[in-house]
Order: sequence, then structure tokens, then C-alpha cells
Amino acid sequence: MKLGESFFDIGYLILVIAFGVRLLLEKNKEAKLFGIMAILLGAGDSFHLLPRVISHLSPGGFEANLAALSWGKFVTSITMTIFYVLYYYFYKSQSKDLDNKKKILVYGLAIIRIILVLMPANNWGGANESYIWGIYRNIPFAILGLVLIIWSYKEKEKVGLKHMWWLILLSFAFYIPVVLFADKYPGLGALMMPKTLAYLFIVIFGFKYFVREHNSFSILANSLVFLIMGIMGGVFSREFNKFYNFTEFNYIRIVHTHSLTLGFFLGLIFYLLVKNYDKEKIVSLKKSYHIYMTGLVITIISMMLGGIYTVVSQGENIINPMAVSLISGIGHSILTVALISNVYKIYKFENIKKVII
Repeated sequence: MKLGESFFDIGYLILVIAFGVRLLLEKNKEAKLFGIMAILLGAGDSFHLLPRVISHLSPGGFEANLAALSWGKFVTSITMTIFYVLYYYFYKSQSKDLDNKKKILVYGLAIIRIILVLMPANNWGGANESYIWGIYRNIPFAILGLVLIIWSYKEKEKVGLKHMWWLILLSFAFYIPVVLFADKYPGLGALMMPKTLAYLFIVIFGFKYFVREHNSFSILANSLVFLIMGIMGGVFSREFNKFYNFTEFNYIRIVHTHSLTLGFFLGLIFYLLVKNYDKEKIVSLKKSYHIYMTGLVITIISMMLGGIYTVVSQGENIINPMAVSLISGIGHSILTVALISNVYKIYKFENIKKVII
């Protein structure tokens, strides 16, 4: 459970932020809006999910990280509210619904929610968060979710909104029992994983709606995403190790080099090799290219997981390190096979072109 949730949480954060960065590279203003939504979602959730990962991988567990977990929930409560305000604008652009009363309702519920989150009676930062205020602050949030579900359902024939209503519905269906009963039945906290998965699919379906074609531009854009994510990985490595005053080697320190080398530079080389190919040839490379991306992402997630574990575990056996190595090995294997497949296909194309000439 510790290893599984930690891998899931790190993967979720990396993917939603990466999808968001990729959407910002699109010319479409709606795509950029959705990209901002995704980045806000990932950045906000990181304040809550990273302390959970650290709690799973450190000797002190959750009790030693109560303050960080609580303040993380505080930040996430605000960013998630803003996320749904931005989603309203996505809904508005897709449905062409210009009813100003809906806008006022969304802003009103969001402001009430944020004010309730800011109230000192919530007792943020400790073990004694107020249960009743947890309910109070989630009432306007639940109403906001409900109206967005209803409005999105009524416009579900619009391609961009087709899946959104039931994914938002699922996220609240998993979230509400946690708010109401997790204090009495802690096991219900596990519902936060499918709730998070629903948000991941909101981002994925939004991405698929705006990025429909696999072409040379998408390959170039993906390489730029790895450049940006690599820089972010370098910043995270420096600050995380500095925070824990950890000076020895760990895998977080080489996440940025892997992202830059295997993601950005190889992606850029791949783009230069295929940029003059016709659409049919590039599409034929799509499957092996996506498999390569999958292997690289699994590798990076496992490196982040292993690096964080090395820093926070204080030398104790909290999880089985071999399991992390196994996941990393799977990622490297997928990456290697896909790389060979891509190179071989490009070689065949070039060889055919040479014969024709």
C-alpha cells in the first residue's frame, strides 16, 4: 500500500503538470486555459500529496508530518476551488452559455468556500482539525460541483464536455464519504485514490480533445515539455535535498539529466529525423513513440520515488527497495525496446528513400 500509493501520487503529479505544460504550447486559447487548470491542479495537490508520500516512506509516518499534511489540505482546498472556477470558463466556451447568473453563482460559491477555508476555526496545522468546519467548508464546494455536473450533463453532446460531467460526479462521489466519515472509519481515506484518478482522467480527456493529431509538431512540443519538466526536476532536487540537509547521492539528483537527455535531446533528434516525413509515416511511428514515452515516464517516477525514499527513510527499511528497482527496470526495459523499434523504423524509411533515389 505504501509503495503503491506513493508511486501513484508521484505519477499523478508528474502527468497532470506535464499535460498542462503541453497544452500551454497549443495556439488555441481554450487549450491554454485547460493547461492552466491542469498545472494548478497538480501544483495545488502537490502540497497535500508530497507530504503523504513522505509520510509513507519515513519512519515517523503520518504522525510526524501532521502539520505538513494539514497545511497541504488547506492549500489544496483553495486551488481546487479555483480549478472549478476555471472549469466553468471551459464549460462556458464549449457550451456558449452566456447566462450571467451562472457566473455570479459560481463566483459566489467559490468566494464563500475560500472564506470558510480561511477561518481560524478550521484549526489548520495540527492533529485537531475541526470536523464540523470540514463539513461547513465543503457545503458550498459540493454545491459548486453539483451545478457544474448538471450544466455539463445538459451539454454532454458537445465533444469537449462529453466525459466531464461523470468524471466530476465520480470525484465528488469518492470525496464526500471521506469528508463525512473518514474520522470514524479511517479506511475510507483510500477513496481519495479513485477520486484523484477521476481528476487525472479529466485532464487526459481535455488533452485528447485539444491535441488530436500525432505529427511532427507534437513530437517537438513533447520534447519541450521534457525540457521544462527537467528544469523543474532540477529545482525540486536542489530544494528537497537542501530542506533535509541531505548531501549524499540519490536518484532525485539525476531526474533532470534523464529528462533532458532521454526526453528533450532525444525527442529533438527524433523530431529532426521525421519532420519532413509525410503524415502516414509519422502516424506509423505513433505507437512505438508513445511506448517510449511511457517507459520514460515510468523510469522518472521510479527515480523520484527511490530518491525521496533514500532522503526521508533515514536508512530504515520502510519499503522493499528491490520493488522500486523492479519498477525502474520495467521502465528502462520498455524505454529500450521502444527506442530500438523507433530507430529501426526510421532506418527502414531512410533506406527505402535511398533506394528510390
